[in-house]
Amino acid sequence: MAIATRIDSSLSPTITQSTLADALKTAFINAGFSTPTDDYTSGTDRILVYRFDTETARNKGRNFLRVRISNTLVIACLIGTDWNTTTKAMTDSSAEFAPTALSASLPINFVSLNCASEGRFIFLSQGTAFIPLGILIPANRPTWWNLDTWSYGYFFSTITGLNFRGSSANPYGNADNTALTSAFLSNSNPGLSRDSLAGLVLLNNSNSGISAKTSDDIGTAAGNGAIRYDTLSFNNNTQRYLLAVNTANGLIFRIQ
Repeated sequence: MAIATRIDSSLSPTITQSTLADALKTAFINAGFSTPTDDYTSGTDRILVYRFDTETARNKGRNFLRVRISNTLVIACLIGTDWNTTTKAMTDSSAEFAPTALSASLPINFVSLNCASEGRFIFLSQGTAFIPLGILIPANRPTWWNLDTWSYGYFFSTITGLNFRGSSANPYGNADNTALTSAFLSNSNPGLSRDSLAGLVLLNNSNSGISAKTSDDIGTAAGNGAIRYDTLSFNNNTQRYLLAVNTANGLIFRIQ
């Protein structure tokens, strides 16, 4: 992965469905996405669809993320392998993940990270609320993985940033994956610094082994008690990582 580039943006209240959609469009552009593949209203929902491919020429090498913004300010996502702009149908659609609704009266901050070919991410925070968005394409795909049969791209399926969901076109019969973690990677070490583990190892929830591994530029750290978006330094300050999730096994991205 190339070192991530970061761009921040924000949205002031009063928050509406329309202003939230516009702010998300800006944040997605800042993360490296192109303009939406589709942008329309369905009933009381505003729908944005974004594309980020693994290998465009392969049968299942394309990833489409549908972002649904409700009139109650819920942001819900699902992923698939193709999007029909006429019928508004997703091919190989996953189940949707929908976190708690946002408030109309509090400002929203967006941190967009462009991780080149490995991922494009938007981290949304409002007070204590936190929503991770975007698509992860881990750098290390299993050698037996056939992109003509199975897709290889994931979105966040919990607010912890450690659970990832792919499309229904997967070899496991289970679209959900969980990063390998340890409860012991929690607090600062006795030297008052925070240890980290390089690379996310994703385990499929079918109990059938390792589904993916990221580069060492993405990982986890002992983030309990830290400040969200703090910078962690390693190797005599030659490498710096952004702490996106300030908990045990907090998600980190290399920014230097």
